Amino acid sequence: MPSDSAFEVHRLRPEETWELRYRVLWPHKPSAQACVIDVDAADHATHLGVFMAEREPWGVCLDGREGALVGVCSLFEQPCTRCAVPWREEDALRLRVMGTLPEVRGQGAGAALIARAAEEVVKRGKSVLWCDAREVAFGFYERLGFGFMNEMYELPDVGPHRTMALVLSSPRN
Repeated sequence: MPSDSAFEVHRLRPEETWELRYRVLWPHKPSAQACVIDVDAADHATHLGVFMAEREPWGVCLDGREGALVGVCSLFEQPCTRCAVPWREEDALRLRVMGTLPEVRGQGAGAALIARAAEEVVKRGKSVLWCDAREVAFGFYERLGFGFMNEMYELPDVGPHRTMALVLSSPRN
């Protein structure tokens, strides 16, 4: 079982996230190339990938990258519209399309992604990281300090979700 230090997080180009999105989040789509989201190429987008040093046969290998990609997430400057929030729109980043391969779950890969995402929030002078969390990931986000913001809702083709948020510091006054 890899330790936290076995994982490294690096910035990715949007297209480098698609294969993992397809395998983990959207296997119902026709291909990895169909796993583009509306704001992937936005100036404010940040795409992160977590890598293992070893190239496992189940990992995603990217040209020009060492090791195996085992998880991804993307960050966007998008307001939360699913519920009322206690922060200003400009104080938050949205976490989207977060997922890790089943082979590394519970070993620190997802936590490494969230830690790096939180660093990006602070680096940008913001204080909140929020997401639309899948029901199967509620426990993961709760263990990392996220709290629920609303009741359950359904996203077509994906399933039950709740909005969750991690407050990293007090919002600016």
